[in-house]
Amino acid sequence: MPSLQTHQTFGIFLAAMGGLMISIDVPLIRLALSDPWLVMSFRGFGLASVLGCVLLFGRRWTDTPANPFDDREWVVVGILYGITSIMFTIAVFHTSTANLVFILAFNPMIAAIMAWVLIGEKPGMVTWIALFFTFVGVAIIVGDGLEGGTLLGDLAALGCAVVLGLSIVLVRKSGKDMSLSPAMGGLFSSLFALPLAFVYSSWPEGMGWLLADAFLLMPVAGFCMSLAPRFIPAPQVAMFFLAETVLAPIWVWLIFAEIPTDRALLGGLVVMLAIAGHSAWQMTRPKAAALA
Repeated sequence: MPSLQTHQTFGIFLAAMGGLMISIDVPLIRLALSDPWLVMSFRGFGLASVLGCVLLFGRRWTDTPANPFDDREWVVVGILYGITSIMFTIAVFHTSTANLVFILAFNPMIAAIMAWVLIGEKPGMVTWIALFFTFVGVAIIVGDGLEGGTLLGDLAALGCAVVLGLSIVLVRKSGKDMSLSPAMGGLFSSLFALPLAFVYSSWPEGMGWLLADAFLLMPVAGFCMSLAPRFIPAPQVAMFFLAETVLAPIWVWLIFAEIPTDRALLGGLVVMLAIAGHSAWQMTRPKAAALA
């Protein structure tokens, strides 16, 4: 896989695939008709088991260290992913969708600043322009829907954006294959939520949707988003997380017959154009391959 380090197209593909998978996350959680602790337990266990199997039996597919648990950077990033999962799940259940996506929209900004401070990867003017338009697009989507969120959910969403931005930058800084580090994060979040699930949770009506989210959707998304920073800059990876802001309303429309507003469609178009434009510019830069 080292030869792929020069392929920006591959990194963009990974980030786009991960963003697409993540966009289906909230609809599946809603279909499960469950509670945060059981959702957190299953999602974490699914990540840990699926990616753990790849770690044990499919090592030739990755450049993961022989014993990743002896790699301090790998463990730190894995735990950060676990904290992100915990905060995201809490935010889904304790604040409005508008609040959640608006706060998470700061993730690319946070990643860009952290990359600048921690690894000296100063964002170019085009990146800042793209980040600005993604922020504008999300602001259009949520409009005046910021009322109604709880303090706990808002703080969880903000913490999720900060920790996620940090984890992306640390992956970029290490230059290592951390595609399987979400397995550590899944184990961490599952162990955190499992005792609470035993006490407060009951068997959900939509268990099949929860299993699909835990054992298929999240492992694929985690693998793609953890590997992408190896090939493209952290702020660019972070922008693909905004696909959830754009596509989730469409999935909700198709599944729950909740029609997106004109503002949501307009804002989604702005975000997608910003991401597509920045990705096209990144791939056509004269020295893009060398800088990657």
